[in-house]
Amino acid sequence: MQSTILEMKNITKEFPGVKALDTVNLKVVEGEIHAICGENGAGKSTLMKVLSGVYPHGTYEGDILFKDQVCEFKDIKQSENLGIVIIHQELALIPELSIAENIFLGNEQAKKGIINWNETTSKARELLAKVGLKETPNTLIKDIGVGKQQLVEIAKSFI
Repeated sequence: MQSTILEMKNITKEFPGVKALDTVNLKVVEGEIHAICGENGAGKSTLMKVLSGVYPHGTYEGDILFKDQVCEFKDIKQSENLGIVIIHQELALIPELSIAENIFLGNEQAKKGIINWNETTSKARELLAKVGLKETPNTLIKDIGVGKQQLVEIAKSFI
């Protein structure tokens, strides 16, 4: 039997004059894929912002448990350090840069300020294989379709 990896219990988030989330519960079993669907304004993005630390602990009510540990994320970095990464619908890629450059933008594979392009390309190739994208790391983002660009976004989440 698979175990619960993530649980959000009784999450309530209010903004002035609006209750965006009202005692929402979510349970994710390891190895399963879940989708959160709803109309605009239903609270999908708000729930994910609570989970990822965009809305830090204390700005909402309820509990987040990840691998049976209570999480009180104060920012996105804390959630990402545990492996909780949100892939947004809006792509955050630079069309004129390569796939490898986009994957490691802000996390360059460098020593003493000099980028190691061999390491960058090699690691990018590994990440692309992980998400099933059969493009070369030097391919420009503008030369691939939106579906492949989303896979690049997913590959970025693994670094």
